[in-house]
Amino acid sequence: MSIELIAYTRNVEETSLLIHDVNIDSVICGHSMFSLRTLGDVDLDELIEIRKLTNQYNKKLYVSVNAIFHEDMLDELTSYINKLDALQVDAIIFGDPGVMSIVKEQHIKTKLFYHPETLATNYETLRFWQDIGVDRVVLSNELSLDEIIEIQNNLAIPVEVQVQGMTCIFQSKRPLVSNYYQYTSMNKEEKNAYFIRQAKEDDTHYPIFEDVNGTHIMSTNDICMLKHLPQLFDNGICKIRVNGFLKSMDYNVEMAKCYREAINVYMEDSDIYASQVTQLMEKIEAMQPKQRKLDTGFYYKKQIY
Repeated sequence: MSIELIAYTRNVEETSLLIHDVNIDSVICGHSMFSLRTLGDVDLDELIEIRKLTNQYNKKLYVSVNAIFHEDMLDELTSYINKLDALQVDAIIFGDPGVMSIVKEQHIKTKLFYHPETLATNYETLRFWQDIGVDRVVLSNELSLDEIIEIQNNLAIPVEVQVQGMTCIFQSKRPLVSNYYQYTSMNKEEKNAYFIRQAKEDDTHYPIFEDVNGTHIMSTNDICMLKHLPQLFDNGICKIRVNGFLKSMDYNVEMAKCYREAINVYMEDSDIYASQVTQLMEKIEAMQPKQRKLDTGFYYKKQIY
């Protein structure tokens, strides 16, 4: 079995570190004009340099084009997709069906990964996308492990899951934070990270991120499935993604390195995985911001919408 470790990158430097220090298999990047919740805006010039790096070391480059598009963006979107195709990126990650229409109309051969956030929750829906030509589906974070396994067992294409990092629980195209500060006439010192404290729960807070795509409310805790990776791998789930969103470059690289080492342990001798992964888990816990607890998301509990 071939396991693919995928990480987000924000620039050429981070890509180089992920390749050389982590031996990452694939990187994801994007630009906020076309993508949701990127680590940083990668313009086309930098994308060319990242493509050179991934080609040189035989790594994959996936570009996220999963924003919510309105009519006024269609011409720019079409041009951007053609440029990605000319650059021969390994896959375009999309959520809007319009992206697939443009790909078909422009006779583009680049692979397509379907990533609709909360909509990828059952195999019948994903069979539809499989049958019309997507090469991979990225599952919603609100699924349990049993549901993920059932979906993979009923598809002929691979599924991808997130195993580390914060997740988005709400998005609005409205600039809610800016509107709030304007309405209350309060000064806003920082643009991107705000925290809402729930009454009577001082240890619970939700990062709120605002950019050109609107307002994004993120999860209270970070997913960390490091200890449980064998349960994914043993059931054929072998495309795993780590997410360093709202974390530093150093955190992103070191965290990905822990997952690479864990994969190596599993591939060498899965029977000793539990005993060998303890130190890697301690490394992640030591890096983790104090206000961000680690848990297993919805892998072992049922999501209620």
